[in-house]
Amino acid sequence: METTGPQKVRGTRTGRGQDMGRYRLHAAGLALGSLALAGSAGAAGYEVREQSAVGQGTSFAGAAARNDDPSLIFFNPAAMSGLRGIQGALVGSGIFPDSTASAGSATRNAAIGGSPIRGSLGGDIGLDAFVPATYATIQLAPDWHFGVGITVPWGLVTKSPADSIARYHALTSSLRTVNVTPALSWQALPNLSLGIGLQVQYASARLSTGIDYGAIGAAQRIPGFVPGARDGRSTVTGTDTTVGVQLGAQWEPVAGTRLGLAWRSAMFYELRGDATFEGVPFPLSSSPAFANTGGRAKLGTPDTINLGLTQRLDERWTLLGGLEWTNWSRFRELIVNFDSGRPASITEERWHDSLFASVGAEYRWNDDLSLRAGFAYDQSPVRNAERTPRIPDSDRYWLSVGASWQVHPNATLSLAYTHIFSPEANVTLSDPGPRNTNLFRGNLNATYQASVDIVTAQLRFAF
Repeated sequence: METTGPQKVRGTRTGRGQDMGRYRLHAAGLALGSLALAGSAGAAGYEVREQSAVGQGTSFAGAAARNDDPSLIFFNPAAMSGLRGIQGALVGSGIFPDSTASAGSATRNAAIGGSPIRGSLGGDIGLDAFVPATYATIQLAPDWHFGVGITVPWGLVTKSPADSIARYHALTSSLRTVNVTPALSWQALPNLSLGIGLQVQYASARLSTGIDYGAIGAAQRIPGFVPGARDGRSTVTGTDTTVGVQLGAQWEPVAGTRLGLAWRSAMFYELRGDATFEGVPFPLSSSPAFANTGGRAKLGTPDTINLGLTQRLDERWTLLGGLEWTNWSRFRELIVNFDSGRPASITEERWHDSLFASVGAEYRWNDDLSLRAGFAYDQSPVRNAERTPRIPDSDRYWLSVGASWQVHPNATLSLAYTHIFSPEANVTLSDPGPRNTNLFRGNLNATYQASVDIVTAQLRFAF
């Protein structure tokens, strides 16, 4: 994760010229360290909630307490106890973000002249995405169910143009995950069900950042080097597969009232990656600091606790509520080790825990058609001091509508639409001085305005 503060590094080099060399030595580390900073277009942080059209229609209110659709096992494996026979669901979500800098400026550090960083504001950095999910459940016995979900629970794609004033902080950011969860549920009591799932998750990350080789050369007093005149790019990739668990319970204390509680464990990766450098001019090209190398970075996805409530008022109306806590503050630092033997780079993590609170309602029009609506407050884990142009995140507000139509005795079609809006987000990155390894990224002040539209379709089968 990128930070505006100094990097912790191992070594004893001091002095201005040596600090410039230290920057070169750790340039790859800064880029690879950015793997921890990725954010989803559809949710705060880099969480992807768009796993169910049934849940999305109410902004996922009560998702952990519902047991009437196979897609809801993503939120609570105990939900399978309410599904009879063999069932399955195919889900596809189109996420259409708009995150645009409405104003901004950038300057180089005063230690290298303080000149303006020329370029565009960058336009819309959010890229449209398609998020698939699939589920299958089978009733093994009256009290036992088995199911499998294949989902994309974490992810992001953002991209700034090469001439953006933020190019030295971020160009392309891509984080993709695939999660396979076999799960088991048990109806322990007539009003209590329990569930457990094993998560097998693959992650792939790719990030690129502009490098001001002109400023680096000018700081070393190399003839012909001028800040901004010789831009290049660093690109970092990393992949890994890891495992985690999911636990859940649903309890119906009285008829018509159901409570759900689910916990999803943290997942820990050791991303094996490659750091490459493009456009390195001579004589910097002879420096080992800009030689392509491999590296390893430890990264994690946070654990979550999801509480849900459904309250049936009568045969037509059901009210829903939900509260999810995400443990973003678990990660305090990211350590990058290099295959070349260069000193490790240690980047501090500064995100905070966040809450997602939602309320909704469902109206059963008739036996074949149900209508839904919901609202949610999605708290951002990113505070003002840590916000960067890779993810200019702020608190979000969800408005959702949805419907389910039983098109056949064995098939139900569900659709949902969500509009997410958020207050403007200010990015203020200030470089404190030449002893900071972020020296050549410069100072950035920008204001981003963001919104997201999400359309989700789902086809459910029941036999």
